[in-house]
Amino acid sequence: MPEIYTVSSLEKVLLHKKPKTEKRGSMAKNETFAFQVAYKYNRFANDIKVEIESPIKDFITYRQVEYVACTSVNLWEGDGFYFSDKAYACPDVLRPLKGGLAKARACEYSTLWFTVKGDLPAGKHKIKVTLYAPWCEPLSVEYTLEVMDFELERTNFIYTNWFHYDGIASYYGVKMFSPKYNKIMESYIKTAVNHGVNMLLIPMFTPPLDTRVGSERITAQLIDVYKNDGIYSFDFDRLISFMRRVSELGIEYFEMSHLFTQWGAKCAPKVEAYVDGRKKKIFGWKNGATSPEYSEFLSELLPRLRQRLIDEGLYSRCRFHLSDEPNDGCIENYKEAWALFKKYMPDAPVTDALSHYDFYKMGLVDVAVCSTKAIDTFLENKVENLFAYYCCAESGDMLSNRYMSYTSLRNRVIGIQLYLNNISGFLHWGYNFYNTVLSDEAIDPYQINDGAGGFQSGDAFIVYPGKDGALDSLRHEVFYDGLQDMRLFYTLEKKIGREKTLELLNSYGYKSGFRVYPHDEESLLKVRYEAQKILAM
Repeated sequence: MPEIYTVSSLEKVLLHKKPKTEKRGSMAKNETFAFQVAYKYNRFANDIKVEIESPIKDFITYRQVEYVACTSVNLWEGDGFYFSDKAYACPDVLRPLKGGLAKARACEYSTLWFTVKGDLPAGKHKIKVTLYAPWCEPLSVEYTLEVMDFELERTNFIYTNWFHYDGIASYYGVKMFSPKYNKIMESYIKTAVNHGVNMLLIPMFTPPLDTRVGSERITAQLIDVYKNDGIYSFDFDRLISFMRRVSELGIEYFEMSHLFTQWGAKCAPKVEAYVDGRKKKIFGWKNGATSPEYSEFLSELLPRLRQRLIDEGLYSRCRFHLSDEPNDGCIENYKEAWALFKKYMPDAPVTDALSHYDFYKMGLVDVAVCSTKAIDTFLENKVENLFAYYCCAESGDMLSNRYMSYTSLRNRVIGIQLYLNNISGFLHWGYNFYNTVLSDEAIDPYQINDGAGGFQSGDAFIVYPGKDGALDSLRHEVFYDGLQDMRLFYTLEKKIGREKTLELLNSYGYKSGFRVYPHDEESLLKVRYEAQKILAM
C-alpha cells in the first residue's frame, strides 16, 4: 500500500525505514521553517504532481531530496552519537522539481523538503499536501504550522564559509572571473547569504589553503601587480569592484585572503605579476614568509592597499588573515609575519583560526577563531569577540558538526551553543571545496564527498553544483535552522534578560561549552516552543 507522512526537518529519511512522523511545528513571523513529506509507492515514477492547499500557500516552496553515498564516516574519536557508523545512502541534495513534478523510487521512501518563508500572518495554519500519481489514488497528508506573533531580532553575529573560487572554475569548466563564471559564482554567494553568511573570503591573491607543498591551485587573484624596472605598482580596481558587487548581494564583511601559507606562516602565497610586460608567478613556495623579496613586496603593497580601502569606505569592514591554523611549533614564524604585517597595517584586525591560546595571549591575534575542541581555555579566560570554528578534527566528545554521518540534531545544536557561550562569529572552511585532500585533483562532489578518503563525508562542502549555480544540501538548511535558534534566544534575552534565558536552556539540559546537550530532538523543539510562547505573549 502507498504511504505518506509529514516529517520533522531534523529527521533523515532512509530509503527502507519508516520515518518518525511529525504533524505540527512553530515559527516566528520572519523565520524560515522547514518540514518534510515522505512517501512510498510500489513503482518508480518521475511524473507525480504536487498540490498544496493552505491559506499560506504562497509562502511555501518544495524541493526533492536526493541521496548520495556517505562513504567516509571516519570517526577518529567516535563517541557513539552519530546517525550511522557505516557507509549509507544519505539524504542530502535538495533539487528543484523539474517541471514541478516529483519523483518516486520503487518500493523505497522518497522525500520532499518544504520551506515556509516570508512575512507570514500569525496564527495556526493547516497545510494539506496531495500527491497525484497516474496509476493510483491521490495521497494526502496534513501539517499544522503555528506562526507566532513575534519576529526574530537581527544580531551582530558574523558567519563565514570559506568560498573556494577554483571549485567553480574546475567543475563548470569556465575561466576564472569570466562573465559566465561570475554568473555562477553569484548564485553561490546568494545561496550563502540566504543561509546567514555575511562575511566572504576575498582572493586578493590565490588563497594559500589546503594545497600540497610545492603544488598550486587555479589562480584566483583580484589585485593586479606590475613590476617594471624593479619597481612595483598595483591596480586595485578589480578588487574594489568585486567587493562592491558582493556587498550588493548581501555581504557585510570581507576576509582578506591569507598573506602567508597555512599551518605555520612559513612561505609566501602564490602571487602573479606582469613583469616588464610579461605575466609570471613572482612568489610562492620558494619564497620565505619574511624573506627580503616578499618583505619588500608587502612594504609596497600594504600601505597602498590600506589607503585605497579607506578611500573607498571599505577598510572598517575588512578582517585580515595571516596564516590558517598555526600550531605551537611555529609561534616564532607567526610572530615575524605578524610584525611585518602590523608595521604597515597597525590598525587592521588580525583574524585567524587557531587552537593554541598562546597566540592570543601574546597579542598576535586580534580576533581569535577558535576550534570548538580547544575553545574551553579561551572561554575560561573570557576572551572578547571570540569566534568559533570546526572542521574534520572536531569529531569526538559530542562536539557538533555537519558531517553526513551525524544526526541533524548534532548539526543544528551549534546554534544554541553559540548563544550559550556568547560567541561573536562562526567560520567553516568548506563551503564548496570540490577537491581531494590538499587539492591534488578536482572532484565531482556527487561522486566524492570525502576528499577521496581524507575527510569525513560532508566536511568539505555544504552546497552542490547545479546546472547554473548552487544547490542546497539538507545539512545546509539544518545548520541555518541552528543559526535561527541562536537568534531566537537572543530575541528572548532582549525581553527577559540573559540570566533567565540561560536558566530556561539549562533546565532542558543545555550547558555552557560545546559538549553537553540533550541528544533527543524533542528537547530542542520543546525549548524552542517555550521561548516562542514567551515572546508571543
